Amino acid sequence: MFVPRFLVLFAVLFLLTGCLRKDEMKVTYGQRCLGCHGPSGRGDGPIAAALPNPVPDFRNTVKQKSVIQIRSVIKRGRGVMPAFEPALRKYEIQDMVRFVRILSLEGRNPEWWEKFEPLIWAHCSVPWQYVYGYDRSQNGEKR
Repeated sequence: MFVPRFLVLFAVLFLLTGCLRKDEMKVTYGQRCLGCHGPSGRGDGPIAAALPNPVPDFRNTVKQKSVIQIRSVIKRGRGVMPAFEPALRKYEIQDMVRFVRILSLEGRNPEWWEKFEPLIWAHCSVPWQYVYGYDRSQNGEKR
């Protein structure tokens, strides 16, 4: 009887520790991304108009990208977007992947599975990339 209660308690504590970073995720997005991508990820931030190329709207671009591709853009940058790998820790980059995916659902009709994923990811920072195998490339090597 002690072991099942312990496992349930452990599972709840594991989920709660991941759920505490939701506010930190919003702050990081506000500091690093909001200026160009805007509050809703539509590419309409206050700096966007001054840039030489339009900033992508997450609603149109994120659906076609895998978690690995989104993470790569955040880490290495693209076009005028700087690389954030040296400035952000791994978990912060993963938080940005989650936040970008959440913003990408606003105003479009998501696939059935997309309706549940952001709900979980928005509230918990459980390492889903390992659960789903997102941290592996197509040939199986870890990224």
